[in-house]
Amino acid sequence: MKVVSVVGPKKSGKTSLVEAMVRSLAGRGRVGTAKNMPDHEIEDRGDTKRHFDAGADVVVGVGRDGVTLSVSRGGSLDYALKALEYSGVDYAIIEGFKRSKLPKIVLGGIDVPNPIRKVDGRPPFDEGVIEELVNLLMTLPDYRSPGRGSEGISKPD
Repeated sequence: MKVVSVVGPKKSGKTSLVEAMVRSLAGRGRVGTAKNMPDHEIEDRGDTKRHFDAGADVVVGVGRDGVTLSVSRGGSLDYALKALEYSGVDYAIIEGFKRSKLPKIVLGGIDVPNPIRKVDGRPPFDEGVIEELVNLLMTLPDYRSPGRGSEGISKPD
């Protein structure tokens, strides 16, 4: 599973960029997303619904109380990544978790660990930029859950 995180300040276009990348990837394999939602109840509307509407096969919302997958609660970013991995997605796009060890696409010029590409501007994003980001994701090494040959991941934001 190829994994990248899209990070940036509030209202910087993260969800719009995730949507565009999901749309581009949807015809190339199974796509899943996870979103850091520390101050939101998990619901089937808003940004999470937008991920589904864009074509994601699996969406995992990570909230203050843990992860909700279907109706289950409890977990972390590690749990969300395991859920996506075990669900068989080929590509996982994570919205948020700027302090994680995941490779990151950065909006809004923030300073984060493991940036792989900074994106200037605001939505709507140019199709050429989306294609470049998707191609970059496809070159990343496969993610393996901790205990399966990968490095651990830091605590969520």
